[in-house]
Amino acid sequence: MIIRKNVRSLADDERKVYVNALLELKKKGVYDKYVHWHHQVMVPSVHPYEPVDANYRNRAHRGPAFLPWHREFLMQVEGDLRTIDPTIAIPYWNWTEDAGTPDPGSALIWRDDFMGGNGLASDHSRVQTGSFAHKNNRWPVPAYPELPEPGLKRAFGTLTPTLPTPEDLNFAMNEVFYDTPNYNAGPFTIGFRNRLEGFVTPRGDNRVKNAGSQLHNRVHVWVGGNMTLMTSPDDPVFFLHHCFIDKVWSDWQELQRRNNPEAAPHYAPRTGGPPGHNLDDRLEPWTRTIRQVLDITALGYEYEAPIAPASTGSISIRRRGPFEAE
Repeated sequence: MIIRKNVRSLADDERKVYVNALLELKKKGVYDKYVHWHHQVMVPSVHPYEPVDANYRNRAHRGPAFLPWHREFLMQVEGDLRTIDPTIAIPYWNWTEDAGTPDPGSALIWRDDFMGGNGLASDHSRVQTGSFAHKNNRWPVPAYPELPEPGLKRAFGTLTPTLPTPEDLNFAMNEVFYDTPNYNAGPFTIGFRNRLEGFVTPRGDNRVKNAGSQLHNRVHVWVGGNMTLMTSPDDPVFFLHHCFIDKVWSDWQELQRRNNPEAAPHYAPRTGGPPGHNLDDRLEPWTRTIRQVLDITALGYEYEAPIAPASTGSISIRRRGPFEAE
């Protein structure tokens, strides 16, 4: 069984092995296919009348398939990493642990021997430290219209000042329904998926304290730089972030199995939803269906430790990027 650990639990040699494997995949040209997969799936709409735009529902975002699609994505990447070293498992970054610290940008994840640190504003926000820094020529990232200089870029806290807190996460963990019609990213669409993806804002729930993007989306926006684009896997922290998102989903699934077993498989819609988002729809561009990725034990991995269980009670103008809420 593969055990995915908290980044804080990794030994020095485990961080080194993980980083070196990423660099090897990049050198071989394998890593860039992950960026391509993510970019490609963010563009097509799922209904012919829907706009072809990253700010609308696609087969991996802004709808129920968000969590299963990224679960399969992580497994594809992890499988490639394990061809280089079979001891590797993608670690997870619990950003709620860093949210309450005086300086989240100095957290362990940003050490020079791991993901490297923040970008430098005077150098186009390019990362300056660690193996992924542009100056080291080991992690080529192309220029994009939004970021018209090559190199990996970050801008911690520039677009949103804070990371999500445990209280923010608990709102999602207290959801009973996985998703609800119209299965979209509207602020009034209740359910675990839309909460965790980050689209339930104060407009839809006055208990939410921060305006704009929430949870998953807010982490992308807080990191800034390449993490704000459709090509966000250009930043290797993408996978540590999404590994935690997958862990949160797994923990929520376990809570539902214990507290709400009659609602199994704890996924919606089973049928009749947007193409690509129904229980037996295929997760493109791969072969497994959503149903086939619902149980992580059957998939051969587990997480190091559970998050704290949810309580039973309450719980300047610019164009929005793909991870920014209304």
